[in-house]
Amino acid sequence: MYTANSIRNICLLGHSGSGKSALAESLLYMTGVIDRIGRNADGNTVCDFDPEEIRRNISISTSVAPLEYHNCKINVLDTPGGFDFSGAVMEALRAADAAIIVCSAKDGITVGFEKAWKYCEERNMPRFIYISKVDEDNSDYNATFEALREKYGNKIAPVVVPIWDASKKITGIIDVLNKRAYEMQNLKRVEIQVPDDKLSVIEEFNDALKESVAETSDEFMDKFFGGEDFTYREMITGMHQGVMDCSLFPVLCGSGVNCLGSLMLMDHIIDLLPNPVEGNYHKATTADGATEEFVVSPGGVPAAFVWKTVSDQFGKYSFVKVLSGEITSDTTLINARTGETEKLGRLYAMCGKKSSEVKVLTCGDIGAIGKMDKVKTGDTLCDPRK
Repeated sequence: MYTANSIRNICLLGHSGSGKSALAESLLYMTGVIDRIGRNADGNTVCDFDPEEIRRNISISTSVAPLEYHNCKINVLDTPGGFDFSGAVMEALRAADAAIIVCSAKDGITVGFEKAWKYCEERNMPRFIYISKVDEDNSDYNATFEALREKYGNKIAPVVVPIWDASKKITGIIDVLNKRAYEMQNLKRVEIQVPDDKLSVIEEFNDALKESVAETSDEFMDKFFGGEDFTYREMITGMHQGVMDCSLFPVLCGSGVNCLGSLMLMDHIIDLLPNPVEGNYHKATTADGATEEFVVSPGGVPAAFVWKTVSDQFGKYSFVKVLSGEITSDTTLINARTGETEKLGRLYAMCGKKSSEVKVLTCGDIGAIGKMDKVKTGDTLCDPRK
């Protein structure tokens, strides 16, 4: 059982073909959810399971892929990049508390990237930028990073940078905050010595991060101008605040195919991205038609929002995000749209097409309810008292 503080709901956004499903696959592999990495070309990935997705080699709907890492649960929502399926992206944005916008080091800033950025701006959604495919031929991390800096300014903060050899081949990555370097050997992460020629680069990026952290509070500003160094905890606190305020957009990089950078991405998801209580700002409409802010609260009366509905050969699933309290399979709630009482059926945790029955869904978590015939996408299931 995970509390709301130890849950992260993130959606992967970006242009079609930028590597979102491969990234999701590598996160699942590195946390032991799957024991071999599927490939889109082979039609055996967790998130693209629909026959149509396999045939076309693209994502068509949003899939949920939960994983557990360092005593946290991360619900990854893998969205389609094709513009024909932007409805599925909208659904995911309602359920997620933060976004990771994926752009490939081969293509740089694409129309799909700009669209994803616009969606996040409209919602004030905290976000990371993940530069994918850094180890592939014809990829150019520096050009992509410079383009981002030019377009979005100094809010773009590199927290993970690649290491390349004389022939421009990417061999590993550097954790800027901890000044440590890693490479992948047989899909396992191994720490290596930071190359001498990269030490000055790390210092430069680290100073830039400190400047960004200083801007998040008066206390940090005084410390920064007083010439004092921040502790690691202060750096994380300041960066977390900057990400929450959308004054800082961390840039990470890696490769979904060989899992380079995947563990580091998850470390930063846990440290820097908001949990459901801090996250998505929900507006609620009260019975008299007024609008008020809905506060996500673990101790409140049960309430869940239906953000997606799936009907397939296995039955109908209503995907919900629990916004208050907790729900169990025998909870009785009212559908705010129809006013009818709904007794919840079986609850499931979904991972791609695989459903596992669970006893309870806690505040902030994402799951599915089976066989809710009268419930539609966009409905709110709430307690009769509220």
